[in-house]
Amino acid sequence: MMQDRMRRQDRKQQLLAIALELFATKGFENTKISDIVAKAEVSQGTFYWHFESKEAICLEMLEAGRVQILNAIQIGYRTTKVDVKDSVVSSMNIFEHIFQFAEENPFLMQIILKGIHSQPTLQSKVDAIKTDMEAAFAKNIRRAKELHMTNERINPEMQAVFVMSLLEGVLSRWLFKTSSSSQVLQHHSLQQIIEETVKFEFFGIFGV
Repeated sequence: MMQDRMRRQDRKQQLLAIALELFATKGFENTKISDIVAKAEVSQGTFYWHFESKEAICLEMLEAGRVQILNAIQIGYRTTKVDVKDSVVSSMNIFEHIFQFAEENPFLMQIILKGIHSQPTLQSKVDAIKTDMEAAFAKNIRRAKELHMTNERINPEMQAVFVMSLLEGVLSRWLFKTSSSSQVLQHHSLQQIIEETVKFEFFGIFGV
């Protein structure tokens, strides 16, 4: 019985992975359940054993991604005051987790970053993920402000918008390679990109 449960779970993960790839490469509307089961070499009955619909499988994969990304941002929540150097290291740790997650899950990140605007329910989930990410960054910044680690005049919510915009922009250019600026990123290692992104987050163009 334990082996049966494990096989079912493996099959479910296989269906999730295949659906995710097809949604990202063909588009949600152009992917049929028959495409997913054909690539998985299973019956449609097997699909419906695990998922009620195509929308349900997409919502499940988005929720799993949301949890992992928010766990990464949570790393930056401070319980005690630290100096700027330690804050930079902490922020690099957050970005490393998010970029590594994006590297390991490029199809999921493509859906999150580009959205599924033709599907209101799914787009609402994507928007909620971004809102939750922004709120998590704001929580970290608000806590840093409470610990007197930042300028007292900063607005944590506004700063979180800037951090999210920076993160989304760099991630999109790095993952999708669709602009001239992406060529610049291709000449740098992932670690270098993360380091430069965090430096800009903390010190800006002039390094002050």
